[in-house]
Amino acid sequence: MAQDTPNPYIRKEGDGRVVITPEGNELLERIVTDTEGPVYAFTDKASPLFAAAAMARLSRRGSDLREIFLDEFAVAGSDGAEGLIDRVVTGYGDDSVQQLITVAAVVEDASNLLTKKIERSRLASYLEQSTRYIYYDKKDGNGAYRYFTPSNLPSPLAGTYRASLDRIFDLYSEIVRGTTEYVEKKNPAPEIPPGGDRTELIAWRGATRAQACDAARPLLPVATKSTVGIVASSQAMEAMIRRLLAEPLEEANITGRMLLRESRKVIGAFLKRADLPDRGLAWVMYLRETRDALRALAARYLPAESADFAEPVRFIGASLQDEMDLVPDMLFEVSGLSEKELRTAVAEWPLARKQEVFDAYVGARMNRRHKPGRALEKLHYEWEVTADYGTFRDLQRHRIVDAWEWQNLTVKYGYEIPDLIKEAGFEAQFRECFAESERLWKAMMDAGFAEEAQYATLLGHRLRYRFVMNAREAFHLLELRTSPQGHPGYRKICQEMHRQLSLIHPRLGAAMKFVNRSGDPPLTRLDAERATQLKLKLLEEKE
Repeated sequence: MAQDTPNPYIRKEGDGRVVITPEGNELLERIVTDTEGPVYAFTDKASPLFAAAAMARLSRRGSDLREIFLDEFAVAGSDGAEGLIDRVVTGYGDDSVQQLITVAAVVEDASNLLTKKIERSRLASYLEQSTRYIYYDKKDGNGAYRYFTPSNLPSPLAGTYRASLDRIFDLYSEIVRGTTEYVEKKNPAPEIPPGGDRTELIAWRGATRAQACDAARPLLPVATKSTVGIVASSQAMEAMIRRLLAEPLEEANITGRMLLRESRKVIGAFLKRADLPDRGLAWVMYLRETRDALRALAARYLPAESADFAEPVRFIGASLQDEMDLVPDMLFEVSGLSEKELRTAVAEWPLARKQEVFDAYVGARMNRRHKPGRALEKLHYEWEVTADYGTFRDLQRHRIVDAWEWQNLTVKYGYEIPDLIKEAGFEAQFRECFAESERLWKAMMDAGFAEEAQYATLLGHRLRYRFVMNAREAFHLLELRTSPQGHPGYRKICQEMHRQLSLIHPRLGAAMKFVNRSGDPPLTRLDAERATQLKLKLLEEKE
């Protein structure tokens, strides 16, 4: 890249070699963790844009990356880096360059419907406010509960919408606070002597609150607002923006435009294609048109109502009927044979020898983080689940799955009342919340607002969804989501998934030895809260 002024950081010899000057070494000491070794990281003193631009040049220059940085970007300024990114990404369409830089964005006041649309992409990282540890009955500065109201509702319907959600939140507040008191009485606080260690008391408070929030969570409307943190590569961010712009919901469209606007302030050179008529916008139109065409065909040829939702967890099928068919794959990496040769050899083995290989591959697992190798990724399981939206939100966070698809939220599949709600004496108020929600949903559907009617549903309303996961991911998901501190709703789902999987593949089911099959403990989060407080205490002692 041509420079108007001499570059003080490098010197070019007559034979074409680049020599780093003392000034260049001084700059490198600030921006990389090692100026000479083969492995190094860029520090926070280096512009992420410059670092990404230098990496983009690797495919065209055979130099040390530190040398490229000093030669082409150290004195070029942001215009030089953006110019290169512009040429590579926009001009040449090199999508891999978009993976070199990330942006951290936040969406405040997103409805719980929008959060799942944001988090649909597996190639990004997300964190959002939990419905398990926070009371959602606090009002904002205007005295309003934190829920989203679609701006396109006509005035009379908007008034009905707000009145219904206010009533639901009033009841939620009564129930979650009352249930907390009930749990505290049922599980008395530990006695702490004066001046004693309060760690156990703090853990108890966290666990009792979580128990009550878990039980009351089904009452929260899907319109409830949350905050979502997003860390994504520019490529993943652009894809997310396109999907949001293609959504039929206005909230998603507005959020997509704001994410594009704010992300461009940080990584603008990477997002120039996002709304070009022949690139990003053409993709948005493609997504809209295909969705609308499919919906029209479904409405024309399929029944409008489903009667098949009584089975909460349904095993659809597995890609391999015999789990021992994995044995050749387990041996591939450690052998020198082709897959065909391995299958021919293993086919002649007795079952005991195959079992020996199978057991060696699974190994002596000491905890759930010890997962067998990637040969298990060849085996896939397909599931269909009809369960409450709250537990779906928890399970949807798993990224190493395929065909994650879910249908529109509805009130038609019913809900369950947690035993704790009944014990605490709030069953009537619980039912009233769902009745209020269902009246509002019907009114919105009758008025022609089928998409917006989803905001009127509650987290406890059942939703139908499906996904495909490989056997290795099954170890992770089923062992993690059946742990005692997990939500009772998804614990039941995953315990049933493990039961059905074990009927088809008993050896793999047995290998998942950290699946917890027990019932829910009195305070599901107590051990986890104790562990958290112990870690905090140890950190304080170090300080």
